Amino acid sequence: MLGDAVRYDGQSKTNSIVLEKLSQLFELIAVCPEVEAGLSIPRPAVQHTDSIENPRLTGRDDPAIDVTDIMQKYCDTKPAELKHLSGFIFKSRSPSCGLNSTPVFINEKCVTESSRGIFAKNLCKTYPDLPVIEDSELKNKNQLDKFIELILSSNPELNQNLLTEAAK
Repeated sequence: MLGDAVRYDGQSKTNSIVLEKLSQLFELIAVCPEVEAGLSIPRPAVQHTDSIENPRLTGRDDPAIDVTDIMQKYCDTKPAELKHLSGFIFKSRSPSCGLNSTPVFINEKCVTESSRGIFAKNLCKTYPDLPVIEDSELKNKNQLDKFIELILSSNPELNQNLLTEAAK
């Protein structure tokens, strides 16, 4: 979302709201679970398969590819390193970062489109009170404003820093 070309296809998915609005309010930190776990750019696309509750991350075009264990190992350790965050924006429909929009396929049929990505699940479990949102929800002004308000109300020192910056 910050413009880094880290997607499976080697492209970026820059989000103008993140860059133009949220970067004015907050320090942004890039997190890409797939790359940080050691997967390449580009890489084969993966999807959730086999189970809604405990999906496997297998190749979309080649089901023999399975990166579940690599990603789970990353997800077991990375959230503890992010305790300093005040909020998190997840990439919608991502098998690692979808908040409530990740499809799950069982026997090659989509059985739900509202699952949670493996990293999103682990981060939200570790920090249940952390304000979170999907990038697709940022387009809705009410949801964006609520997300910003949740971050500021749960971190009064951030609000003070914003007031100090505005006073300069």
